[in-house]
Amino acid sequence: MLTIRYDISAERVLDDRQFAHDLPLMKRAGVDTLYLNTYFYGHWQSEPEEIYRAAQRLREEGICAEILHVPFGHGGNALDPDDSHIPLITGNGWRLRMDANGHPLPNTTCPNEKCIADTLAVNRTMRQMGFSMCFLDDDCRLGMWGPGLQGCFCPDCMERFGARIGRPVKREEILAGDDALQKAWMDFQCENLVAYLRGILPDGMRLGFMAMHNGDRRHGIDLPMIRKALPDTFFRVGEGHFGDASFLHPQARASLEASICTHMALAGGSENCCSESTVYPAGALSPENWIRKMEIEIDCGLRHLYVMSGTRFFDDVYWEALAEALPALRARAEQPIPVPKEKPFIWQI
Repeated sequence: MLTIRYDISAERVLDDRQFAHDLPLMKRAGVDTLYLNTYFYGHWQSEPEEIYRAAQRLREEGICAEILHVPFGHGGNALDPDDSHIPLITGNGWRLRMDANGHPLPNTTCPNEKCIADTLAVNRTMRQMGFSMCFLDDDCRLGMWGPGLQGCFCPDCMERFGARIGRPVKREEILAGDDALQKAWMDFQCENLVAYLRGILPDGMRLGFMAMHNGDRRHGIDLPMIRKALPDTFFRVGEGHFGDASFLHPQARASLEASICTHMALAGGSENCCSESTVYPAGALSPENWIRKMEIEIDCGLRHLYVMSGTRFFDDVYWEALAEALPALRARAEQPIPVPKEKPFIWQI
């Protein structure tokens, strides 16, 4: 069975005029789950009571409602480039991630004790209000997009890594190090991320984890390690290709399928995964190519689609295109699910 999910602000749901416009569009497009924007790199997106009331309104309409965090920050405005008012300052007392040159990266986070404690407090409040799942956007990583060895190189991480291997180590030594040193560094970063994930979840709350396109251990992302620590985790695979220029590149399909299939295999299969059916920025991917991308996702074995558009609500033309394509997409999803196999990541796109 094909499922379709999306995220939205509580403010939009509680706006009677806006909701009367949005709800029929989403229902005709098959949306069955909505994640409410809740906590973005240390800041509530709405008052908790508003998020609760929005969830109640959605549930009365037969739509499952859970919460979404943008936990660390993307290093810039990756939510809506047309909105200059989006704050890009991480939480009070949170620590900025540092690159391999020792430079702090604005709007990023190295998950210290304060970050974990603040996010756990938010999730406890949400759990008490009846929410049972928290999805984390794909800024939940310790590196930027790219093929090189990454991680957080802040003084605290460097000191703790040195203690782990039994001697002080410099940033440049890690980058130029042998396989054993670099493996130890990746283990350290991945374990730091897992410790954060375990630390923010109260009893009874399930994790949703979004992996970025081609995200792997070089960025602190180890999906089997996350599965082992939190076995009921639901994963969104990383796909990229949010605009026509990227999607129509000659190697786009190979890159797209490689990331989908690898993440799906590492996550334990399609039943544990949803797509990254993103258009970003607004209008970058045409409705026709957006639907074509969903067809590829389904052909790879995904049966849960997560349509995304940053914090800007999709224009009507996208909902109408999805509603029109929905019967064919559902029929496509009735085909047998292929067994996921890891494929080598393709970085050049």
